[in-house]
Amino acid sequence: MSSHTPSKHLMKQSSKLLLEDLRKEREELDDLGELDITTILGSDFDDDSISAADQELIKEALIKGYDLRQYSKDVENNLNQMDKMTINDYFQERDNFLTLYTQIQVVDGVLETLETMLNNYYNDLKSIGSEMNSLQERSMSMNHKLNNRKLFDEKLSKFLDAVIIDPEFYNDLTNSKNGIDDYYISNLTKLDTKITLFDDYKKISPTICAMNEPQLSKLTVASIQKIQKYLATTLNSNFKKLAEKKQKQKQLANMGYLFQFLFKYSQYIASEVILSYVENNEKYFTSFYKAYVSALLKLLEDGAPGKNDFINIGTGKIKSLFNSTPNKNSSGSSSNNNNNNNNNNSNGTQQLHTTFSMGNRCELLVKEVLELPPIEPPQSSSSIPFLEAALEFIPIVNNNSSSNNNNNSNGKESGKELPSVKYSFDQLFRSMIYFLMDILGSETLFVKDFFLGGEDIIISIFTRSINHLVEVTENYLGNSYDVVGLVLMISMLYRYKSMMNERGVNALDKPFDRLIAMITNRFVKLFSLYLDHIKNTSIKDLKAGISCNSPHYVIRKYADFITTIQAVSANIPTQCDCQNVLCKAVAELKDSCNALINRLVQEIESKEDQIIFLANNYAIVVQSIQEYVVSNNGSGGTGGGTNGEIIPPDQDITIKPFYKSFQSVAKKYVDTQISNLKYLSHFITFSWEWGPLVESNVKIDLKENPSFNASNVTKILHAFEQNWRSAIAAIRNNSINHFSQCQYAQTQIFNLVITEIYTCYRMLAIIIDKYFESLKSDPNFKSDKIIDEMKEMNSNLNLKYIHQE
Repeated sequence: MSSHTPSKHLMKQSSKLLLEDLRKEREELDDLGELDITTILGSDFDDDSISAADQELIKEALIKGYDLRQYSKDVENNLNQMDKMTINDYFQERDNFLTLYTQIQVVDGVLETLETMLNNYYNDLKSIGSEMNSLQERSMSMNHKLNNRKLFDEKLSKFLDAVIIDPEFYNDLTNSKNGIDDYYISNLTKLDTKITLFDDYKKISPTICAMNEPQLSKLTVASIQKIQKYLATTLNSNFKKLAEKKQKQKQLANMGYLFQFLFKYSQYIASEVILSYVENNEKYFTSFYKAYVSALLKLLEDGAPGKNDFINIGTGKIKSLFNSTPNKNSSGSSSNNNNNNNNNNSNGTQQLHTTFSMGNRCELLVKEVLELPPIEPPQSSSSIPFLEAALEFIPIVNNNSSSNNNNNSNGKESGKELPSVKYSFDQLFRSMIYFLMDILGSETLFVKDFFLGGEDIIISIFTRSINHLVEVTENYLGNSYDVVGLVLMISMLYRYKSMMNERGVNALDKPFDRLIAMITNRFVKLFSLYLDHIKNTSIKDLKAGISCNSPHYVIRKYADFITTIQAVSANIPTQCDCQNVLCKAVAELKDSCNALINRLVQEIESKEDQIIFLANNYAIVVQSIQEYVVSNNGSGGTGGGTNGEIIPPDQDITIKPFYKSFQSVAKKYVDTQISNLKYLSHFITFSWEWGPLVESNVKIDLKENPSFNASNVTKILHAFEQNWRSAIAAIRNNSINHFSQCQYAQTQIFNLVITEIYTCYRMLAIIIDKYFESLKSDPNFKSDKIIDEMKEMNSNLNLKYIHQE
């Protein structure tokens, strides 16, 4: 007993310790919160094989403190019991399982039969696929053989067509009865193809080619001869009318292949055809053009400016040229421009040629006029019969109104010869140039289309015609003193040169440059002659034309000359030598004009008359240039700014020197006129003495300046109100008398007078507003009402009200 007591005691102690450990572990488990199998077995345990439901059961068992061994035994017993129950259920259902087995055996037999059928069907399909592949291969082989046979047939056919010449084909090309038409050109194309392929087939079948080569060569030679004969007859026909020639050329242009064939197989004969064409057409166009120019020259007007008109100074003859102003009806429509140009003779030839005045001659540079048909000479002017017929295609340039046209037609019908209209040389020159451009342009298009040629053929054809034009122009220039016509011709040539270049025709570039150089040299010569003559002319010879109340007639010439050059330079390219010549001429004219004015003014004794004389002469230059610019902007002509706007005179480099000089002289004239009006002199003096100081906010001490008082200002207001309107009227009347031949001077001086009085009155009003406010109620102080009256006198001035400043 005693021996077992310690051991029992020890076992109890061990049990207590075990229970305490289990209690601690349970408390620890409670502290862990939500448990899972990984918490119990450790984080290294792979719980992928344990389902979530099993984990929940284990977790629940652990929480409730189940004995896992006992729990495992219970589970094992349950499984054994379930196994026994399953065996028992299976045994009870043995008949059903037997029936199921039998059915499965039957189904397996059916599936085996189906498998056999499918295997047989698959084998049949494989056999069919093989047969289809075999058929496809046979089809490809047959198709390849067919293509080879077609290619062979095609090559054989091409070979036979190339080496064998059909008798019918031979007859179509050689028979002289068969004309040359589209069918012939088609056969000629086939012959070209035969010849091209024949050389290649010589290497393949030299025997057969050698047999047919003589016949092919014979056919080629016969075709060349037929084409040569046809072209010699057709190209070199002397047509009576240019319209017929153009129509025939238009038809031949579609047969350009004839010359291409000729050039390809016989360059020698092709060259002969070209040389023959050039030779015949050179004679044709030279005779034609000479006859046309000769007929035109018979229409040249008489009375063109001569040397005396150009340089003679100090005579009544030259002076009379400026008694009437140039025709200002130059702003009509383009349709009227032509009538105006052609009616100048009826309006007076002298008016056209005011030596340096452009007048309405600038209309010749309007695009619509430049592109008008050439002038048609009257039939009586034509010395060569074919010229009359040839010119029928050109519309007549109408020289009169529509009623006159009817009269012309009636006159022609009745067989009566109508009086021919005369033209200036520049108008005839335009027709000479434009007519040459027309026939040369038409010929250039044909040569390019038919001969595939260039400018060398055209230049060869028209060399003599161009030389004749140069000769006629040179003969005219030798005796010409019409500087306006010269600059018009220069500008015209530049415009026509640009027009031809736009059309792709450059054959006239060198001839035009040659003409421009000739005319420019003549212009420079006349220009130098005129300036030298003016410089060398004694002031005594010019003294007869000096009048303080009108511009000097030589200064008028200068004004017209400057205007003419400016008008023409607008139509000339800026980067050419002629433009430099004209710019230099304008600069020399301005310097010479200023120098002459300074020389002339010294012959006038009175200072007041000197001012009037200077204003007249400076103003006439500005007026002449501005009148031209305004009229040409209104009529769509040249001039003004780059976009057609009118450049202010203080910005126009041509007018600016004269404008500044005129403004300076005009200010002196206005100051002199106002100072002569004693009833306004005190008003002007007081305003200019105190006005600038008051405007500058300078403080004025009334005690130290006794004249600066309300009484004095009241007297000034009264005198101004009573006299300012009559003062302006008096100065205006004086300006009309002093500048009767210069409207520009009258207008500008009137503007200056109003501006001067307005400026002084504005300063007086500011003085009253700052120092004498009591005078605002004075009946003579009307402030803005005075300015309204000034605006009514001249609405073009920008006069601001006093309160607007």
